[in-house]
Amino acid sequence: MTQRLDRIEAILERTAQRAEANTAAIEANAAAIEANRVAIAELRSTVNSLVQVVEIHQDNFEGVVTELREIRTEIRGLRTETQRILEHLFGTEENGES
Repeated sequence: MTQRLDRIEAILERTAQRAEANTAAIEANAAAIEANRVAIAELRSTVNSLVQVVEIHQDNFEGVVTELREIRTEIRGLRTETQRILEHLFGTEENGES
């Protein structure tokens, strides 16, 4: 019976040690979970800030594209006007020389 009690005591001792190890692991995991929660909150904040920056730049980009289209239209008009002036000048000179 003494041997049996010794085995039971040994089993109880190992169980207690495992319980302590498990408690320490649970506490470490809880700390890691909390650290991850904080990191995720910071990451969400950073992502939200980046989205706002992208939206601002997208609005600016769209404005620039609109402005470039207007400039392109003006350049086409200036080309046409320049071409007409050149045709008028050279056409007048040729007609005047003939």
